[in-house]
Amino acid sequence: MKNVLVIGATGDVGQGICGELMKAGWRVIAAGRAAPKLDALKSRLAAKGSLDYVTGDVSSESGAAAMRDAALKLAGTLDAVVTTVNPDKGEPMPILQRSADELTELLRGNIVAHFVAAKTFIPAIVKGGMYLSIGGGMADFIVPGMGVANVCQAGQRNLLRIVAREARGGPVHIRELLLVSMIAGESNRAKAEPSWLTDEDCGRHVAAVLAQPDVFAGPILAVRSREQVGKPEPQPAK
Repeated sequence: MKNVLVIGATGDVGQGICGELMKAGWRVIAAGRAAPKLDALKSRLAAKGSLDYVTGDVSSESGAAAMRDAALKLAGTLDAVVTTVNPDKGEPMPILQRSADELTELLRGNIVAHFVAAKTFIPAIVKGGMYLSIGGGMADFIVPGMGVANVCQAGQRNLLRIVAREARGGPVHIRELLLVSMIAGESNRAKAEPSWLTDEDCGRHVAAVLAQPDVFAGPILAVRSREQVGKPEPQPAK
């Protein structure tokens, strides 16, 4: 059985990824900041198998290192790490109405956290394994009032492109998966639209990417509709 660490496991997307990877036969170690939420997740997914967890976050290099060491103590080895960290971007407002200090903190909680996670966990993954970062579709289009999310998601995408380029030919597959949809998850399922990706859709797509790195060649991947789940993006005709 292969081991996967899911960072940000108690969020809507993280919960779906944990559950679907468990169904696909992975040993899942969930990571999050709050033990009560991780306990609740473990109980919620009990029918799908046993879930281990570690507490901590990736807001600092020391915190990420402690999380890595705790996960390795549990699992022995990591075949994959999935980072689905999506801190609050604040209330919608024009970006120039924010203070420089506020923008700095939002960038630290988003882009810097993904930098810390990649720097800490990629060297801990076994040869042939995968580091997969989950991002959002606003990397590619502008939403009025959501400029911080646009900047953070575009920055995360280019961060992963750079990391993948610099690690080309190395032992670990590096991917980012952009979720170009609203997500129906534990927090909002009652008001979700039928066309939205569900948390389970996200998990099934992640399972397909981890299982077939050569099919989902990346480094930047996207899933845009429920019909695409488990399939690579259609390529434009040459």
